[in-house]
Amino acid sequence: MPAQVFSLDRPLPEGVRDLLFADAAAWRELESTLRQTWTAWGYREIILPAFEYADTLATDVGAEIDAEMYRFFDRQGRTLALRPDMTIPTARVVGTRLYDQPLPLRIAYVGSVFRYEPPRAGRQHEFGQAGVELIGAAGREADAESVALAVAGLRAAGLPTFRITVGHVGFFRGLLNALALPEKLAGQVRRAVDRKAEAELAALLVEAGSVAPAARAALLGLPRLTGGVETFAAARPLCLNARMTNALNDMETVAELLDAYGVADVVTYDLAEVRDLDYYTGITFEGFAPGLGFNLVSGGRYDDLIGHFGPPQPAVGWALTLDRILLARELQGVIQAEPAADVLLGAATCPACLRWAAAARARGLQVEVDPLGLAPDELWRSACARGISRVVIHDRDQGLVVRNAAGQRTVVADDWEEVLRWRNR
Repeated sequence: MPAQVFSLDRPLPEGVRDLLFADAAAWRELESTLRQTWTAWGYREIILPAFEYADTLATDVGAEIDAEMYRFFDRQGRTLALRPDMTIPTARVVGTRLYDQPLPLRIAYVGSVFRYEPPRAGRQHEFGQAGVELIGAAGREADAESVALAVAGLRAAGLPTFRITVGHVGFFRGLLNALALPEKLAGQVRRAVDRKAEAELAALLVEAGSVAPAARAALLGLPRLTGGVETFAAARPLCLNARMTNALNDMETVAELLDAYGVADVVTYDLAEVRDLDYYTGITFEGFAPGLGFNLVSGGRYDDLIGHFGPPQPAVGWALTLDRILLARELQGVIQAEPAADVLLGAATCPACLRWAAAARARGLQVEVDPLGLAPDELWRSACARGISRVVIHDRDQGLVVRNAAGQRTVVADDWEEVLRWRNR
């Protein structure tokens, strides 16, 4: 019989990856930490399907994300798609199933989303999102709660350094109303503002022709309207209509509330904040960390979205990308240790050993039982190779004996306080 040949060349499709051991442990720990954080704020989790009808998921996502959606057909020829974000499925659930529930609704979720983006560090075709949505509250207090909870989530995630940038789509949209540009030119202006390309904005104004001096000054000054609360005073003279003024008032009030929440030290304000999702209607915000050129968390107010699926409801929320949080932590020196058991136990055929293992697990220790029948020295080498700090073996004369880097001693089966201290040594 010819020898069986195994191929090691089994690559994954572009844009997806495996998470092994330490990375998987870090991922699950991050999920758990975020769940604890939003639960403390009164948010309850829902679980959403990975795919839905494509028309549903394309609701107000914007042209760019619509083009990045993974679409396919079911056996009846209907077009389905993998979810490109979690907000639209949540809006569908609220509009079709939770419309009669007492308000406000505080909803949380975690799961994979799918977009056809060029894969690079921190950006995959499949990536994990966790987030929250506050439904049925239209005030600035709800906006501030959402931003403050995003800060709490990043802090709980163990990210030492990050920054939240808060904007408001009403300011830019009010400016576009004042400029009264053709649709194509308005799109070019939006992209230039997004890049803070002042020279490009000046060239686009030349192309636009006759523009009122006040509107021209406001557009050229927009990329520089970023910083702390002093930004609001600089922006006030540039307000050309009620929409711009109301947006600025919203941001000032939110800034006061964020100061009361104790998160003002990590928040900046950017009136040139422009988003690629069409459903935002008010406050928007993003979170960034040093060394990464893309956001970790993204959110904002979207008062018109739920009305596509049921009774209209004001809403605000955010989602963070788990892959990017873990990458940002690593860049800042937060390294996840490889998971390892507390004890490697020999003599698997010894009933007393197995009873001890069961009792130890019941008290919270992680115990591996050696299934290979290794001799004591081999057992210790195996434990060291896998980062296990203690070996317990059965000695006919002494009973259960523990071995560690310091030597050996007899284990007293009911000395659980001492045994439980092993994990801290």
